[in-house]
Amino acid sequence: MESRILVVDDEKEILETLSDFMEGLAYRADFADTVDGALALMRDNEYDVFLFDKNMPDDDDNKEGGMTLLRYAKENMPGTEVIMMTGYATVESAVSAMKLGAFDYIAKPISLKDVKQKIDRILDYKRFINSENTLRTYKILHSQILNLLVNLDGIPEEQIEKSLRTLGARIDQLFGLQRDYETIIEMQADALERIELYVEHLREAIPTDSPYYPLIDKIDEEAGKRITAL
Repeated sequence: MESRILVVDDEKEILETLSDFMEGLAYRADFADTVDGALALMRDNEYDVFLFDKNMPDDDDNKEGGMTLLRYAKENMPGTEVIMMTGYATVESAVSAMKLGAFDYIAKPISLKDVKQKIDRILDYKRFINSENTLRTYKILHSQILNLLVNLDGIPEEQIEKSLRTLGARIDQLFGLQRDYETIIEMQADALERIELYVEHLREAIPTDSPYYPLIDKIDEEAGKRITAL
């Protein structure tokens, strides 16, 4: 199923750049340049990822309309992860978004490579067996690092960005091991389901008074135990 992204920014140039960039990618993207326009799309559609500009005005003259959208998303669409874009990239700004439930943030001027990497990370984590726990774990680890950085003075923003990219890559490696483990589990589950199907065929093919019939019941019992364990 095609993944769907909503991008919201009041800078037309950024929307055009992201529109051109995402046109050739493996997901469908919708775009809005106002808070109200975004809310209308959010009410009428389901999305996998939101990409919100943090510093854009709403109708109440709130200069952080992206935070308004973030709150709405977390209250009404908790299964959709949010990435915040901000032109005033401070650690405090990122922490405030994380505390409201954002998955990650991107500093302007945006890197298209980072945009794709962060979106793909969310979509990949959503495919995990226990995707909700995986996404929550990532956000907790990311938020904890940001909270540590916010208490340190004099760290250049470039160094912070580099540290966060390294952190993201390390977490991806960790969850990559989990993905491998889940793949093995899925293969085992498929094999056991096939065994149960073979058992049914054997029940139909072998007479109930055959000395081999009790063995069929034993195979079925053992396969059922292992499926339950998975």
